[in-house]
Amino acid sequence: MNTMGLPLVVGVDGSEPSLRAVDWAADEAALRGAPLRLVNASLWERYEGAALARDLGKSSGRGIAEDIVETAARRARRRAADVKISTAVLPEEPECALVREGRNASALVLGTRGRGDIANLLLGSVSLTVASHASAR
Repeated sequence: MNTMGLPLVVGVDGSEPSLRAVDWAADEAALRGAPLRLVNASLWERYEGAALARDLGKSSGRGIAEDIVETAARRARRRAADVKISTAVLPEEPECALVREGRNASALVLGTRGRGDIANLLLGSVSLTVASHASAR
């Protein structure tokens, strides 16, 4: 498959490892002349409906996810101002969303650990699952 023009896709969850992945991918996208796509996927709607959050006076999960990808996009723009950057917030299982996004990417970049405390002990569960299901080029 010709990967020219395909984006580097980065899974971002707001953790420091995911932001380091954004840094690496922004640098790589600049070297390749490729676009960068920043993706946050989670089932926030399942656990925190927007109406409930609004009634409680709290930010919805989607609002938080949008803040995460926008923060990542600002960080990427500071590193690689000439790289075309797009973002996506997907209300689905991160593993499924990232494997699918990776099918239309020149590379899929993930941090080594996620946001959970237990994940600090080993490779993040999302990264491990995605790596085991992603197709190689």
